Amino acid sequence: MRESPQLGSLRLLVRFIILSALLSAGAAALCVLTAALAGRLSPGPAVWAAALAVPAAFGAVTALLAGRYFNRRFRRLRDSFQTIIDGDLSVRLPVEGSGAFSAAYADFNRMAEELQNVRARRDEYVNTFTHEFKTPLTAIRGFAELLQEPGFTEAEQKKYLQIIASESTQLAELANDALLLTKLETGNLPVSRTTFWLDEQVSHCLLLLEGSAREKAQTLTADIAPVEFTGSVELLPHVWNNLVGNAIKYTPNGGHIRVSLQRQGDTAVFTVADDGIGMSDEVRSHIFDRYYQADPSHTRRGIGLGLPIVHSIVSLCGGRIQVESTPGAGSTFRVLLPGAGTTEAARA
Repeated sequence: MRESPQLGSLRLLVRFIILSALLSAGAAALCVLTAALAGRLSPGPAVWAAALAVPAAFGAVTALLAGRYFNRRFRRLRDSFQTIIDGDLSVRLPVEGSGAFSAAYADFNRMAEELQNVRARRDEYVNTFTHEFKTPLTAIRGFAELLQEPGFTEAEQKKYLQIIASESTQLAELANDALLLTKLETGNLPVSRTTFWLDEQVSHCLLLLEGSAREKAQTLTADIAPVEFTGSVELLPHVWNNLVGNAIKYTPNGGHIRVSLQRQGDTAVFTVADDGIGMSDEVRSHIFDRYYQADPSHTRRGIGLGLPIVHSIVSLCGGRIQVESTPGAGSTFRVLLPGAGTTEAARA
């Protein structure tokens, strides 16, 4: 199979010049022939030669200049793409003075910048994940080796075993969250739709988290209306646990957390509001990004997979999530899910 000339190649430039010359000469010859047929001109050999040669030369020169301009800018774009492929994401193209290529150069720069941001977030995620994974492993190994030493009382052994169990649970949660998010984003997680009482599921999640709020002397109030719902009974608990758990986590001791579940038409509306530390607009715009860490110092345990999981599940269920937040004044997360049905009368 014959290889086609590529954009920016010398072969294509030569073909473009020849074609332009032929077209210019043909157009000129057509004009001369038309004039001759009309009786306005009796062209001899010299006239025909000039009619063909001059336009052909003009077309060739014009094509050469235009082709060099086009090829030079296209080669620059192609070379920049190759730089990206080779792993250097810092390359940028000058938009000003690039003429017809200004839009393409601007799009390339936006693409390169976004790729650079994704790489930075990915590297941050990998570093954080490695740190969070290594910390419980180190603790498990240390206490396991310690238990091999003689002289510990039964109470001390029980204490160390509880620490090992707790750290093992943390490892399992990290692995499960990473696996769940990967399945959600790749679409490899089958979602079954079941009709169930959503208020019972939310109340059960709040019951499990009530102890965490009590440890921080927080007030957890709930206004849960009966809502029959058709959706994923397996995935939605991740949404309630993550949102309420984050509210407890980022609200100081003695703070207030308000949870509500209401039915608006055929939509279930779940809201969790707190008076915690809140978020800036910059942080709020990235909280659902997979590799984003709002706390680069990692002083709070976790790797930031919770909210991306929440966002993926809500989107998979055909819903949407709204966020309002003010630094120092708390945050409000509102989940709207289609699929709500009847209420209290149906339960009776």
